[in-house]
Amino acid sequence: MRLLLILSLFIPLATQSYASENLPTSGKLQQAVFNNGVKLIVEEDHSAPVAMVQIWLKVGGRDEVPGKTGLAHVFEHMMFKGSKKLAPGEYSRRIAAMGGNDNAFTSHDYTAYFETVPSDRVDEVLSMEAERFGHLRLAADDFAKEIRVIMEERRMRTDDDPNSRMFEELSSVALRLSPYRDPVIGWMQDLKHLSIADVRAFYKAHYIPGSATVVVVGDVDFEHVKRTVKHTFGRLKKRPVAARFNPVEPEPIGPKRMVALLPAQLPMLAITMPVPVWHPGKNDAEAAAMAVATEILAGGRSAILNREIVDKQRKAFAAAAGYDAFGMGIDLWFAYGMLGPKQTPEAFEKAFWATINHLKKTGPDKAQLAAAKRRMIADEVFAQDSLYLRAKEIGILETIGIGADKRDIWLATIRKVTAKDIKQVLKRWIRQERSTTGLLQPEAHS
Repeated sequence: MRLLLILSLFIPLATQSYASENLPTSGKLQQAVFNNGVKLIVEEDHSAPVAMVQIWLKVGGRDEVPGKTGLAHVFEHMMFKGSKKLAPGEYSRRIAAMGGNDNAFTSHDYTAYFETVPSDRVDEVLSMEAERFGHLRLAADDFAKEIRVIMEERRMRTDDDPNSRMFEELSSVALRLSPYRDPVIGWMQDLKHLSIADVRAFYKAHYIPGSATVVVVGDVDFEHVKRTVKHTFGRLKKRPVAARFNPVEPEPIGPKRMVALLPAQLPMLAITMPVPVWHPGKNDAEAAAMAVATEILAGGRSAILNREIVDKQRKAFAAAAGYDAFGMGIDLWFAYGMLGPKQTPEAFEKAFWATINHLKKTGPDKAQLAAAKRRMIADEVFAQDSLYLRAKEIGILETIGIGADKRDIWLATIRKVTAKDIKQVLKRWIRQERSTTGLLQPEAHS
């Protein structure tokens, strides 16, 4: 479970999944690696004169040290504050003047900057991206302003949102070593003590050519883009790339529980546990089965959790589960129930485990398995229509170490998942003795 994965707790969440059946053939990926370590991946699509440019960095929340959380996210803000040749705000103004748009995002595993622009302006965009990547202006006054903005962002998205706050606390209780236990936006006490010296040191350590992957999808020519990247990113000075922090999370030795007393309107119960992510060639079938199992449980209104616990038993007014196979090390699998005035945490928890245990015993029927795969396939069909989603898929797989060229292996493996696979993966990983259970309990008003 990544921070911000719980964006809307009132809408059942489907798993992030990819499948392949009767899908349009993905475009050929063309790649190049430059002497300084920068990697380029291009997928040509000449259906419209538009291109998506994404710059992916192997840096995120996992690369921070205790007491200095939030630094990776700080650069989402600082990258727009100008560089040696770009004035503050100039980058986005020039993108907008092209008729394009730009933004960025940060996770525990990566940071990405992206632009949608007319394809004949890609060279200009890559030149600006390399300029701010290599020569960022890190002024103390800019940082002083932006850290206040970031702290206010944290207050609005987390501190003042009981659901987000509870999941943040639950992650920190559930995990012991994994960097997923800390929020990407940072703990407030850390944000208050970050300095411009911390920012400059983080930039020097992590914004290096060997950590960068340039992804371009759209109406471009690979050889032309390759030449452009060679003369922009390729000219940046080569620097050593340190190994990333990726500890082995200890196996839970028993169930844990926590209660969050917060000013919420209604209670919520969440259950989570560490599970493996996809490691190609090692656990293909297991990871795919976990993805399909989670889709069967929570993929839409007809999924098991909604049908059984919400619609039939009325133990919650909303229920969902989530799993992300594309991470580093582990994922924090989760399920939750939003509870109404006459619904109790105890009743929801009992119903949840009864549902899981029934699925372990019987497995999904043919219709459930087929329907889950159809939904996953539909997600992939939709993604093929979006330059942004296609580039993002490439960037994630490449940056977390799976490799963009492995995407078809994952698609094929999803199609092979059986009911037996579902039963086995649930029996092995989704067990009460491995779980951490969190209750969001509304504060009593005096």
